[in-house]
Amino acid sequence: MKKRLWMFDLDGTLADTDGDIRASWKAALADLGLSCPRFDEDFVAGPPIEEMARILFPDIYTDSLALAIRELFGRHYDTDGFPNTFEYPGVLDAVRTLKARGESVVIATNKRFAGAKAMAEKFGWMKVFDALYAGDMHKDDPIGKLRKPALLRLILKERNIRPEECVMVGDTANDFDAAAENSILPVGVAWGYGKPDELAKAAILVHEAKEIPAIGF
Repeated sequence: MKKRLWMFDLDGTLADTDGDIRASWKAALADLGLSCPRFDEDFVAGPPIEEMARILFPDIYTDSLALAIRELFGRHYDTDGFPNTFEYPGVLDAVRTLKARGESVVIATNKRFAGAKAMAEKFGWMKVFDALYAGDMHKDDPIGKLRKPALLRLILKERNIRPEECVMVGDTANDFDAAAENSILPVGVAWGYGKPDELAKAAILVHEAKEIPAIGF
């Protein structure tokens, strides 16, 4: 049997990262002297920094502003040690089960590569996952504009695997839309940041991590 590939989102799927992401965003905005009164109501962890900046600052958004936020966010996020980030129970056990039966497993995230790598090293994820993919690690994506659909296409190409042999496990519409655009099975997790209307886009919804290895495709 040909080895199958499981792609796992990070924010809201592997770990609850919201606390540290929000803190670093607020620190970056303070550095820039930007006020965002509705930040706590409008901010969502998971989408690319540029997409979130456009939502938070629609009247003044520019690529230069997004780049400045990205750089300042990184200075704070990459060095804070992730004190408010917590792994979701059982997910890594599910990944180990997939690995034990010969499947390939990778992380596919909108996070900046530097932050994602530092987090993966802290939690020991790279002892389990085969690879980590993030948009800004690629030379054709200088400021994070490689959206998840393109990232998944790149993974398919680099790993030389067909879409029907893959699963995208995530928690928001960003993950499910990217999977659908690439004809990859979208699997939703109920414990992340996705709202009900977003989770409805998943072909399969799991409520506990132990359900993931039982998924057939």
